[in-house]
Amino acid sequence: MTTPLTFSFALAAYATVYEQSLRLAAVPDDVIEAHRPSLANMLGLVRGRVYYNLNNWYRLLALLPSFGRNKADMEKMMGVTEPVDFVADDALSPIEKARRAPAMLRTGARVMREIARLDRSVAEFQARFEAEMARYDRASLPKKSLSELVAITEALRADVIEKWQTPIVNDLFVMMASGRLRRLLEKIAGDEAAALWNTLVAGEEGIESTEPTRRLLRMAKRAREVPAIAAALRTMEPRDAIAKIRAEHPAFAAELDAFLDRYGDRAMGELKLETISLRDDPSFVAKVLVNYLDRPDLDPDALAKSERAAREDALRSLEARVGPIDRVRLRRALAAARRGVKARENMRLARTRLFGLVRDVYAAVGHALHAAGKLDQPRDVFYLTVEEIAAYHAGTAVTADLAPLARLRKAEFARYEAEELPNRFETIGAVYHGNDLDPKRAIAADASVLRGLASSPGVVEAELRVVTNPRDDLSVNGRILTALRTDPGWAPLFPTASGILVERGSTLSHSAVVARELGIPAVVGVPNLLAIVRDGERVRLDGSAGTVERLAREAAS
Repeated sequence: MTTPLTFSFALAAYATVYEQSLRLAAVPDDVIEAHRPSLANMLGLVRGRVYYNLNNWYRLLALLPSFGRNKADMEKMMGVTEPVDFVADDALSPIEKARRAPAMLRTGARVMREIARLDRSVAEFQARFEAEMARYDRASLPKKSLSELVAITEALRADVIEKWQTPIVNDLFVMMASGRLRRLLEKIAGDEAAALWNTLVAGEEGIESTEPTRRLLRMAKRAREVPAIAAALRTMEPRDAIAKIRAEHPAFAAELDAFLDRYGDRAMGELKLETISLRDDPSFVAKVLVNYLDRPDLDPDALAKSERAAREDALRSLEARVGPIDRVRLRRALAAARRGVKARENMRLARTRLFGLVRDVYAAVGHALHAAGKLDQPRDVFYLTVEEIAAYHAGTAVTADLAPLARLRKAEFARYEAEELPNRFETIGAVYHGNDLDPKRAIAADASVLRGLASSPGVVEAELRVVTNPRDDLSVNGRILTALRTDPGWAPLFPTASGILVERGSTLSHSAVVARELGIPAVVGVPNLLAIVRDGERVRLDGSAGTVERLAREAAS
C-alpha cells in the first residue's frame, strides 16, 4: 500500500527526471512534447498500489537507438516476465528511415558521450548532492512555518530533482552493459550463463547498499564485548534497550547515532513518505543487532573475501574456454557491468536520503496543518497530494477543507488494504472500470516445485520466515527470508538468513545484488509466492537453478 502523497510525489518526479534525461540525450523538443502524455503517466495508482505503466516505458525507450535490443535488456533489468509486443520498432520506409536518421544519430552520439563520461558524472552528482543535503538542518524543520516548508519542497524540486539525470543515464548503461555481458556469457557457456552472471558480478567493493549491514555487524561485535549492552538488547524492548544504551554507554551510542545520521533513512519501505524511518524509531536496528549477537562467525570482511575468490575462480574457468579475443571482450564487458551496478547501488542511497528529507519536510507540514486545525492528525498529511498542499498554500485549492478530504481517503485506502491485486494486469479504456483486476493464479497452490529467477548461487534446505513489515518476527537466523518484495532497507536482515526468496524482482533488483555480495543463495521473481507458501514451511532453495522444492506443507507457526 502506498499513500496519495508518496504517489503524487513519485509521479511528478518521474515525469521531471525522464524529461530532463531525454533533453540530455538530445531528443528534439517537439518529440518530447509529443510524448508528454507518456511522461506524465509512467506510473499508475490502482487500489492503493503503485504500478509501472509498461506501455509508456516502451514508448519512451523507443526514442533511443537499438530499441529492440534495449527493450529486451530493460525487461531483464525490471523483471518483466511477459514482454509487451505491440509497442515495437516501426516498420519504416527507406525515405522515412533517411528522414529520421540524423536525429537518431544525434541522440545515439549524445547517449554514448554521456556514458563515456559517466565516471566523472557520478562523482560530480554525488558531490553536488552532498552539498545540497548539507543546506538543510532537518532538526529545525518542525519549527518552520508552512510557507518555509513549501519553499523547501520547491527548492528541492529545482535544485535536486531536476538535476537527477546521472542516475538515469547510469541505469541505461547498466541495462546495456548487463545485456551485453549476458549475451556474451550465453555464447560461451550456454545454459550456465545465468548462474555465471550472478557469480561474476558479485564481490565488488565499496557498494553502499551493503555498507549498513557491514557496520551493524561490526557494532554487534562490539556489543558482544560489553555484556551490559548485549543483555539490554536481548532482554528489553527495542526502544527501551536503545534508551538504556544511550544513557549508559556513550561510546556505543555515538556509533549508533553516526549510523543513523548516515543510514537512518534506509528503512523497509524507504521510498514511501509515510514510512517511519530509523531516525524516528531505531527499533529495527536493535532487532537486527539481536540477530547478529549469536553469530560471531559473521565477519563482513571474510564474506567479501570469499565472494571475490569465487568470482575470480569463475572468471578463470570461463576464460579457459575461449580464445584471447573473447577473453578481452569478456573482461571489458564484466568490468562495465560491475562498474554500472556499483554506481547504481550507490546512487540509490542518494535517492533514499532525498526521500528521507522530503519525508521530514512533509511530516512537518502535517504538524503545521494539524496545529492550524486543518487536519485531524499530523500524519493525515500523507492522504493529501503534493499538488493539493501547494494549491492550499497558493490559494488555488478547489478543496480547502483538508480534514474531511483526508478522512475520505483514509477510509478508501483502508478498504484497499484487505484486497489482493495481481502483480500485472492489462487495461483497455478507463482504468478504474470495466477491467478485470482480480489476481490470476499462475501456479497452483499445491505445486511441489516453484520456479523463479536464479539470482545468487548455492543450495540451502531450511524453514521459511515470511516477513511483510518491520513489525513481524525478524528472527531469521538459519531460515530462508521470504518476502513479497524488498528494498535496500531489508539488507541488514540478510546475513543471518540461510537463503533469500522474493516474489517480485529481477537479477538486478536490490535483494539479488545484496544476496550475491553476501554469498547467500537467492531466488527472486517467483509468481504468487506469498499466496502459496507459509511461514515455517520447509523447502530446498537452489539459487543456481532458480527453483524452490517444497519439502513439507504444514506451517510450523
